[in-house]
Amino acid sequence: MGIDRDFIEFAFPGSVPPSAPRALLSLKAAGDMKYAPLGESAARLSFFRRLGIEPERVLGIRLKHSRNVAFIETKEDLQVLLGARPEGFDGIVTMNPLLVPSITVADCMPIYLFCEKTGAFGVLHSGWRGTGILRTAVQGMVERYGCRPSDISVIFGPAIGACCYAVDQNRAALFGREFGLSSVREEKRGGEVRYYIDLLAANIGLAQALGITRYAAVQACTYCDGRFASFRRDGPQHFTRMLALLLSPFPY
Repeated sequence: MGIDRDFIEFAFPGSVPPSAPRALLSLKAAGDMKYAPLGESAARLSFFRRLGIEPERVLGIRLKHSRNVAFIETKEDLQVLLGARPEGFDGIVTMNPLLVPSITVADCMPIYLFCEKTGAFGVLHSGWRGTGILRTAVQGMVERYGCRPSDISVIFGPAIGACCYAVDQNRAALFGREFGLSSVREEKRGGEVRYYIDLLAANIGLAQALGITRYAAVQACTYCDGRFASFRRDGPQHFTRMLALLLSPFPY
């Protein structure tokens, strides 16, 4: 894990080939990376420029907290899918190295994927409602590209930790029923029982059930660590969004 002033770079686990994309996440210092379909903001354009990315290569989506993944090979493919599915998408996977899949996060987990066998790569947005999107992505990569789960490397990026992700009892129960007891915590604080969701534990459990053997987990809580943007810490009026993207080293 390497940090440059306003972004952080993660390494895919294991011995990955030179064709592996760079997994990047902007930090809070880079400014608000909110996606707008009608034009890029000054903060996003500045960030792309520093990374040497042509803005027209970047794929962005309005997040819906769904488990839907767009499998595309051109920007036009994405527009067609968005028009056909009003419920939207929270992940993008492609085999086209010219494209730069991206999503935004501010406590939810960015998940980066790379298939060594086929070169397919993508990024997912996984919050409590969207946890399970990893299953959609991996199944799609297997069916569409011929990947094997053991060929897919995964990075679980920074997200709000179980230390801070307090939820009500009903939500905790729903999450625990789907993702196992290790995905929720029950603690007594100040004489009151409180419930916490563990996004990382839930996604690691999913990865293992899917047959993913190569994954790396970033041990950082976006609420606790001031370098990261956090909706829960900063509030709806003041929070910013971080940009998670995958950048192929061989775009031409």
